[in-house]
Amino acid sequence: MYGEWLTVRPQFAKLFDDSSEDEFISYIKADKFIPCIFVGDKNNWKASIEYSIKGELGYILWGSYDETSYKGIWDRYNYAYIIKNISSNNNLLPNANKILLTLFWMSKGNNKNENYGVIGIGILSDINIDVTRAFKGWSETTSRYWIVRYRAKVIWLHRKVRESIKTSQGLEIDNNLWDGDKIGNISVRNNICYKDENSIKNAREEIKKFIDRIKDEIPETYKFYKNFDSSRNITSQVIEEQSKEILCNRRQKMDLSNFFLPGNNASNLGLLLTKAIEKSNIMFIGPPGVGKTKLAIELARSLSGNNECLNIVTANSLWFRRNLIGGESIREGSVIWKSGLLIQAYVKASRIKEGNYYVIIDEINRADVDKAFGELFTIFSSGDPKDWFIPKALIDEIKSYGDNIDQYAKEFLKIYEELQKQGKENEPLKKIRIISTMNLTDARNLFYVGDALARRFVGFYFDYPKSTEDLDMFLKNYNLGREEKEEIRNLVSYLREKLDKDKLVKFNISPASLKSALEIYSSLENRNIDTFILILKSTLGTLNQDKIEKVEKLIDEWRKEKKQ
Repeated sequence: MYGEWLTVRPQFAKLFDDSSEDEFISYIKADKFIPCIFVGDKNNWKASIEYSIKGELGYILWGSYDETSYKGIWDRYNYAYIIKNISSNNNLLPNANKILLTLFWMSKGNNKNENYGVIGIGILSDINIDVTRAFKGWSETTSRYWIVRYRAKVIWLHRKVRESIKTSQGLEIDNNLWDGDKIGNISVRNNICYKDENSIKNAREEIKKFIDRIKDEIPETYKFYKNFDSSRNITSQVIEEQSKEILCNRRQKMDLSNFFLPGNNASNLGLLLTKAIEKSNIMFIGPPGVGKTKLAIELARSLSGNNECLNIVTANSLWFRRNLIGGESIREGSVIWKSGLLIQAYVKASRIKEGNYYVIIDEINRADVDKAFGELFTIFSSGDPKDWFIPKALIDEIKSYGDNIDQYAKEFLKIYEELQKQGKENEPLKKIRIISTMNLTDARNLFYVGDALARRFVGFYFDYPKSTEDLDMFLKNYNLGREEKEEIRNLVSYLREKLDKDKLVKFNISPASLKSALEIYSSLENRNIDTFILILKSTLGTLNQDKIEKVEKLIDEWRKEKKQ
């Protein structure tokens, strides 16, 4: 619907990227979701799923024509996703603490009392009111207009639905294929987002059981949509892109006012990062919640001043060489060579008149180095761009597939061979800069990947604050009482000091946790330290029971000492 004009906000980036299954599952396990159900017949679902393939890849549209369901869903959307900053004229702020999980529920014909079942699951992303235009996939009457439209990212699509589409190369309507699955005793007639706590609790339990059963199909759904990253979309996009040059040096001042950077002077660090990324790839290393990802995005955007000059991806354990470089893939029953992240970046970098193209790889430690990074290490043989080159073996490999290569690969070969005549075939590669983040507390592959990365990246290390420096900075933005601030400061200082001394747990209260907790806490009318503690525990950013129990134990000890 919006194409490339809208980008996902950083708070939601991990939920809405192309490999967000781990993040989605973590929300489900932590009960950080409100159940919603979209109900409709096969014809309407056919049109919505067709839109998710031919319109906006991986997103469905749904609609409401009645005020009751729309108001109920909007109320839950507002509750889950929006908070008010009372210290700044009630400015609306995005909140990713909960998601609206939507079940794609198929009814039998026009009789919504006869429920077939669930054919998909998604995350509601936005709500649009549109009286001027109709979605052409849904029929309207003089008494029923789909004025309210919802958009949801598809997380899971029923295997039988996917198979019917693959088999027919279209969207086949067949009762045997599109019946869907039952979820416990859930049964609905209209679009709804649950509000009653008991209903939410019961629906959550049933949904969690169901997701646990089908979770292995989530990556398959992502692959399904990636296979529809078809030549239609890519060809038109690449051809259009190749017809123009872009500027990636519209530098803007880095805004580091919302970052807490332990042990570093913000202005000095900004200058240091700018100089480092000019000369090499860089890596931000540290525990979760210290601002690595946000800083990487801010750096790339401030240097380029142009969203066309960067790409953000999150690494995962399913990555292979074909994800990063490219490789053999199946499309429409045929074997093709499909471009990966680097080949696409090369094509885009070739268009850059001035500046660099930035690839942000978040949580690089989650990938398996043997499966994914071997050839990348060959291409980026050192930290110096002068040493970077495209191996001849890669060129020969792509050529060996003849015409069975995707559009990016075709453009890559064309650009490479034209530049080779001038001895400049590696120039686009030298305009690529990788900014990666590494989570030290989840570095299962760190032993294997560490030295190889260290030789190719300039590393910047971040850690949890030792005291309350970040908290003091954050508190300036909130209209809290002096005693409130002092009590919160006392609690955080105590927790950090004790957690820092515990070498077994290896966990602490991150700046991100504090900031999220303060955003929610400051929006409440009735506040006290117990409320803050409850919110803080919900924003710790971990599902590890040992860490949670350790924090709870320390809070109890703090309370006892406070009473003495």
